[in-house]
Amino acid sequence: MTPRLLPALFLVLLPFASQAQISFPKDERWLTVGPLVSINDLTDKPRFGLGLETTLNWLDDVHSLGAFAQAQWMTQGHARLAGGIQGTLVFGGLELGVYHDTGTQEHLPTTGLQLTPFVTGIYGSLGLRIGIPLSDKGGGLGLDGVPGRVRQGREVGLVLTGKLPFELSDHSTFEPSYPWN
Repeated sequence: MTPRLLPALFLVLLPFASQAQISFPKDERWLTVGPLVSINDLTDKPRFGLGLETTLNWLDDVHSLGAFAQAQWMTQGHARLAGGIQGTLVFGGLELGVYHDTGTQEHLPTTGLQLTPFVTGIYGSLGLRIGIPLSDKGGGLGLDGVPGRVRQGREVGLVLTGKLPFELSDHSTFEPSYPWN
């Protein structure tokens, strides 16, 4: 067989060998737990965070709807807690929820809205987290005439999440390679 004929034969026979049957989830429930790493304020003074995220999702066909909860320790010495709803369509998704940053010496505790568009796979996701504080009050003059602490401002950052999936429904189209499922 000539060397030029071999690639042509491969391309002709490849479709016969790769007739995979694609199946989508039907009314499945999945719980995921995993590490959460973030970096905020990339242009000014980057702030890093390390924490944990858990999600509970109901999958049906190419979309899912569920809830998420996040807890992070930020490098400036405060905690960041968030929770809300989450939806996906194939590999893209959106989280909408609330967050709370505990206070530091420079900032008052801050509560706000969180909006995170993300791309996801089975074992991880990458998102662009946008935090909008509900109030910017604070910073008034203290008894000594020195300006007081202010609330955290708007934030934009990248979020990388690892996911360890656990099946909660009694049937699944996807079987993870974990012995406990």
